Amino acid sequence: MLASLKNVIVCYLSVALLSGCAALTGISPKYPEGWPSISSGSGDECPDLSGRYQNLATYSFLPMAAANSLAFRLGAELKDADRVVLVFSSATLRVEALNSTGVIGEQLLSKEHGDFSCSDGAFVLPIVIDKNADGTGGYRSGSRLYLRRALGGALIGEERTSGIGAIFWLVPVGGWQTFWFQWEAI
Repeated sequence: MLASLKNVIVCYLSVALLSGCAALTGISPKYPEGWPSISSGSGDECPDLSGRYQNLATYSFLPMAAANSLAFRLGAELKDADRVVLVFSSATLRVEALNSTGVIGEQLLSKEHGDFSCSDGAFVLPIVIDKNADGTGGYRSGSRLYLRRALGGALIGEERTSGIGAIFWLVPVGGWQTFWFQWEAI
């Protein structure tokens, strides 16, 4: 009797563990159809992101609150920003958030201080970690935003997110997703 109870528990745990190994969202990670082509870059060279952009992006899917705000993503967000001015050099990115009254927020990102890096021809922001746990389970996820220029001048954001968690501390759940953003040049 005890042996068959152990077998049932082992079978249940095995099915639970194997069924939770992947999570599918149904959101396509592919670059959205109809969007402009991305300028090609290479290696560890950052693209020149200098320009004026709408603060709010069009997006393939909105993964979190304020995710489509460029000023928020670059640390210069104050309420009511409607456009963002970026001035790029090889070691810094100056960010100005503006509204109808003028500049309402500023931020200077430095490559030397680890505020950004460059990889695969993209401007790369540091990884953002989110985690939480309680009596019913927990999770840990990380996301990183890659910025590139489109051929028409728009700024394209590719956010790569991955995570792992446990439901009732027994069923593992994990997965990855890519979200796309397009901030129009103005």
